[in-house]
Amino acid sequence: MADFDAIESIKKRTSVRTYSKRPVEERKLESIKAFVEENAGNPFGAAVRLNILHTRENPRIGAYGLIRGAKVYLAGCVEKSEKDVEGFGYEFERAILYATSLGLGTCWIGGLFTRGAFSAALKPDGGFIPAVSPVGYAAEKTSLPERIFAAGVGARARKPFAELFFDGEFGNPIKADEKTAVCLEMVRIGPSASNKQPWRAVRNEKGIHFYLKEDKKYAGNTMFGFCMQRLDMGIAACHFELSARRTGLSGGIVFEDPGLPLDSGLNYSFTWRYGQR
Repeated sequence: MADFDAIESIKKRTSVRTYSKRPVEERKLESIKAFVEENAGNPFGAAVRLNILHTRENPRIGAYGLIRGAKVYLAGCVEKSEKDVEGFGYEFERAILYATSLGLGTCWIGGLFTRGAFSAALKPDGGFIPAVSPVGYAAEKTSLPERIFAAGVGARARKPFAELFFDGEFGNPIKADEKTAVCLEMVRIGPSASNKQPWRAVRNEKGIHFYLKEDKKYAGNTMFGFCMQRLDMGIAACHFELSARRTGLSGGIVFEDPGLPLDSGLNYSFTWRYGQR
């Protein structure tokens, strides 16, 4: 994997919806393409394809009308499988973090964008396109619609650590060692659909078990043919694993549901098992 500081990228990344006229250097676009090719794959076993596309090839983007000035997009598709959405979320976020390390702005768009505008270039062939992101340099001033949208979803607000991560059982706030705390914090500050922050985790003697707290009333989970909040779990897995590599926390992602009693809306997603690589 290309050497970049994932933790620094996670901390720096923000959603950019208004872009300057400064073109993205071709060397940076080629670097992103090379990174995607060299690091293809994800712990969820999903078959993901990502590419860099220019808007002259895809002029009808849609995207709420909030994306201004973007001329280049990171886009991708995934074949249908059990963990397809999570796998896409993992690989797409990893590419976004790499673009962030190059000084570029991005913005996850998983909802109201014109998927047909990207289909001709991506050729999903029975798969689907869960999300796209503009790639470019942030404008000095944001647009009024962008400011209103960000304020409406509380874009920078995050739930407290103690409401997300637990020891042994839900409701018992975790007391984590430094490495684990850093990795969980990188999950906590990650992006999520409508900033709902659906990730939860419980640690026991075997590892840290991650769950999706699905919002049954969230339209994004039903409007587009897949549960959009599963993308957020892929993002969580990406942030935790890249941070673990950076901090030296040993382990790896596996799928071993510990069978904990769950409240309605909670669904097991994945486990970070200690010592597993």
